[in-house]
Parts: sequence; C-alpha cells; structure tokens
Amino acid sequence: MTYKFKVFNRQFGFTLVELLVVITIIAILMGMLLPAINSFREMANRTTCSSNLKQLALATLEYEHTHQILPPACTPSGTVPKKTENVAAMIPTNQRENWIIHILPMMDQEALYNEIGGYLKGNAKGIGESFNQITGQPTMAQIRSREIKTFLCPSDRLNRTPYIDGEGNSWGRCNYGANMGIAQADHLGNNLWWSKPNAKGVMGPRMSVRITDIKDGASNTILIGEIRAGINSADTRGTWAMGGAGPSATAKNGFLGGEAYGPNATPSAIGKGDSVFNCNTGMLSMDTKERTRIGLPCTDGSSTNIQATNRSSHSGGVNLAFADGNTRFISDSIGLGTVVSSISAPADLDKIGKQLGVWDRLILSSDGQPIDAESIQ
Repeated sequence: MTYKFKVFNRQFGFTLVELLVVITIIAILMGMLLPAINSFREMANRTTCSSNLKQLALATLEYEHTHQILPPACTPSGTVPKKTENVAAMIPTNQRENWIIHILPMMDQEALYNEIGGYLKGNAKGIGESFNQITGQPTMAQIRSREIKTFLCPSDRLNRTPYIDGEGNSWGRCNYGANMGIAQADHLGNNLWWSKPNAKGVMGPRMSVRITDIKDGASNTILIGEIRAGINSADTRGTWAMGGAGPSATAKNGFLGGEAYGPNATPSAIGKGDSVFNCNTGMLSMDTKERTRIGLPCTDGSSTNIQATNRSSHSGGVNLAFADGNTRFISDSIGLGTVVSSISAPADLDKIGKQLGVWDRLILSSDGQPIDAESIQ
C-alpha cells in the first residue's frame, strides 16, 4: 500500500497589523515607564546633592573646630580696607582663597590645597591671574579647571560647561555656596554692615563668625546652600575656586532690594535677579526673558559678583545645610518678608523689625528672631 502525505507549505511570521499592535503596546508601556524612571533618577540625584552638601558642611564645621572660626566666604585681593570701607570689587581676577579652598584639607584634598598655596604664598596675585609655573606642578590655570565630583550636583546639566575667563582659561564648576548674609557681598566686608544683626549671615568677605556667635542657634541658620552653574561659559555663577556671590556664595537674597529674594527667585521685572559679573555685557548671549524662564535671571550693574540667591535644578525647592551640620530641603514657597529697597547705610538696618520673612530669619545668624527649620519642611 502506498501512502501519500500532503505537505503544507506555510510561512510563519507576523502580519503588518500584528506588528503595529505590538509597537503600539511598547510605545504605551514606554510612555508609562519613562516618567517613573526619570522621577527615580531625580530622586537619586537629589540624594547625591544632599550628600555632597552634607560633606561640605561637615568639612566647614571641622575647619571651625580647628581654627575657632568659620572660613571667610571670599577674600578679595589687594589692600585690606579700613573697618568702615567696603572690600574691593569681586571680579574673577581679584580673588584670593574662598571658603571652598580653605576647607580642602578637611575633604581629603590636601594635595590640591598645597598646590594652590604654592602659588599664593608670598604672592600678591589673585587666584584668577597668570602665574609663572612652579616646576613639577600643574599651572594655576590647570588647578582652577579641576572638576571635583563632590562640588557638583548631578541634577544640574549646566555644570558640565566650565567658566572661561578673559584669557581663555577654564574654571571648574560647583553647585554649593556659603551664606554671606542679607546685604550685598562687598558691603558685607565692611565692619559697619557686618556688625548689624539684620545683615550678616555666617561667612563674609574677609569676615566670618564662630559657631558660638550664632545667637539664633546653629540648627536655625543656613551655613551652605545649593546654587546653579552659569548659563554658559561666560557666566561666573557656580565656580568653585572663585569667591563672591554667584560663583561660590549667596548674598543680598533677602528683604534688601528684592531682586533675588528667596530660593529660585524669578523677579517679575526684566533684567533683575542675581547681580553677577558679565551678565548684561553681551557675554551671556541670551535674552533676559529666557534667562528668567530657565530660572537663572541676572543683572550685572557694577560688573562684579555681589548678589545671588540659592538655586537648584530640583523641582520645588533647594537643599540647604545648616550650621549644626544637618541638611534639609526647603520649599520655594517659604515665607518672604517685606522688601526694603531704601536702605543705603548700615544704621538703617536697626529699623528693620518684624517684617522679616521666614527665609530672612534662616539667613541671618543673630537677628534675634530664630525659627526652627524643621517646622517649614
């Protein structure tokens, strides 16, 4: 008997309709998962930012324990002014050691500290000037350009672009600034301003306090807070080796003036905000409205780094480290007081009373109106 088998020649595969269905399902799943992934990534970045801030705060407090005083936020180069005079303009070339350089040995960066000290020892030049190279050591320009991971918040995408100075040299970025106080930075180098409880923070130009001088309590006073790196390579904001409000500190970010009042402040007036070197001289090549839209409004007024507030790339607020070493996330909606723009002399600060906002009271170290930062999370 002969058997005949019928062969079925079928080709297996997906039809076009089936492929489209699968692609649609994948697209829907991706659309659902991506926001969650981005959210988890930002949570991790914010945790890293807070951890970096904690390390900086502990190193700063170790410096205070060793030297019995906090480091100055910045040290403008040149002749030390009289007690009644403001310090020199804080421009990139007019800088000596800032608070970050002072605490490098407390952060296992003693080699870097010694490299910088080798150039500055016995030399009247500022950090931003040109130096003759020390044999066997990197140039000062190379040292300033270092990227130090602990100084950078991964949420800030702008900190990948270094600041480029007038000589074409790059400077490494940072995302953390010392709390100088309510007045503008050069005024805070004047004893008449610094002595006023409604002006001083904790670290000023050539000046600083001891932890025991903080009358409002260390846990109620900002020590260091987040700042953002500049818009582009011409913007000095967020620059670790450079002193002044904007590069590595905050100042005049309270009731005086109101242009940079509060965390992530975006004033309604065009051309206002942080008062930093080069902002309105064509160097930033960005429309003033666009600067405000991305959260980095600025003006340059006197072309020096004298005013900047705390800023972050996180949604809704900033990480701050307090003088007890603890870090907290403070909301952008924190209470602000009454803006006063008529004060031109330190004596006028004595008239400021209960109109201080919660934010002002966290900045000021001895205003006599302490507020528990834990209660405003």
